[in-house]
This record gives sequence, structure tokens and C-alpha cells, in this order.
Amino acid sequence: MTLYPEPAWVQVELSFDKKDESPYTIALPDDYKPAEKPYKAVSVVADFLGKYKHGDVVVVPTHIIREIDLSDNKFYLVERNHIMAAVRAE
Repeated sequence: MTLYPEPAWVQVELSFDKKDESPYTIALPDDYKPAEKPYKAVSVVADFLGKYKHGDVVVVPTHIIREIDLSDNKFYLVERNHIMAAVRAE
């Protein structure tokens, strides 16, 4: 399944900034939520205006990442005007 975001949106994936999970199990209350960073580095999947290429890394506020579930597929979108910065190795 392919998602075609409108021009105001950029499709991203969250795997760029994932940390390795610990092999240990810790019991926590059911309502426990770890504190989120206010921003996240994500990888661009598709930008149909072409400003960002597939694989580019951009920084966005965590709370604006939108998850879309369609037929067992998950897609993540961010509004273009919420992209804070692009990360490039120099």
C-alpha cells in the first residue's frame, strides 16, 4: 500500500532515532508513560514537493507526528511547516 501525502505533509519513519531495547524486563504500573523528548529526529520517506529526499533526516516536535493506520499498515506524517531542521553530515 502506498500513501500519497498532500503537499503540506511529509511522510516520515520513526526508526532513525530508535534506541536498542533492553533485554531486561521491569514491572511498571499500567498507566506509566515515559517522558518524551520535545523533539525527534525522523527519516523522510516521501516528500512530493521534492525539498527533502528519501532518507534525509529532519527534526520535528514529537507531539506533531501523526500516525495513520490503514489495513495493517502504519504511516507517519508531519506537516511541512513544523520541520525544525534538516540534519546533514559535513
